[in-house]
Amino acid sequence: MIADLHIHSTLSDGSDTREQILQKASALGIKVMSFTEHDSVAGYEDGIALAASYGIKALPGVEISAYDFTSGKKAHILGFNYSGGEHITALCEPLLMRRHGNSLRKIEILRELGYKITEEDVRRYAGKYIYKQHILKYLVDSGQEDELFGKVYYTLFKQNGPCDFDITYVDAVEAVQAINADGGKAVLAHPGQQDNFSMIPQLKEAGLWGIELLHPMHNQADREKVLAEAEKFGLYCTGGSDYHGTYTKTIHELGHYSPAEATVRLLTE
Repeated sequence: MIADLHIHSTLSDGSDTREQILQKASALGIKVMSFTEHDSVAGYEDGIALAASYGIKALPGVEISAYDFTSGKKAHILGFNYSGGEHITALCEPLLMRRHGNSLRKIEILRELGYKITEEDVRRYAGKYIYKQHILKYLVDSGQEDELFGKVYYTLFKQNGPCDFDITYVDAVEAVQAINADGGKAVLAHPGQQDNFSMIPQLKEAGLWGIELLHPMHNQADREKVLAEAEKFGLYCTGGSDYHGTYTKTIHELGHYSPAEATVRLLTE
């Protein structure tokens, strides 16, 4: 049973609509999936209904942008099979507002640097909230940049450039607790990518259910470490493509990081 438990659509920072994603997923034979939009559960019921029309079971999903304020490390916390999502929303809504304000400030800086760009220009690429990918996409489409991850990205958005600043994320423990409070299962996403294995004991104590094993940014050493930590702390191993369509430097193919069928069945119970 092919599953993909880490997917982003145009409702957050993916380039493809949910309909486009489901068309691709159906052609690939994916049977179970989850739209894990950043910091938002908006539209999860519609996503379930739409997926069912393609013969695909969609689990309620979310990916919370979190932080460990003790170690100073970022952590992304996936949440699956929650109900309602009221606690997740209460925790993440202020975060989404900060993200949107952060993007508006970046747009203003680009204007000051001479780029022809406004909030209205970028908004047509975004849902309710603007992400940096939407800004970069507009610059490409308007002929002010050659590629999404080109000069603007590396000189302005990275390497201490004028747009290289971030927002304050939510506490990782609180993210796990919010997912649990909504009846969901919390999973630490791609720990190898963010090197935050040290957070696992406190997250487990807070109610962490699983850890992402299969991910395009995990190498063999990362996978071996995930397996060791999962065994040590009694965590289930999940997997997913972290699909963003063309909004990643290397496209992560849908369905290529399918978790074990037994884990998928546990999540769908």
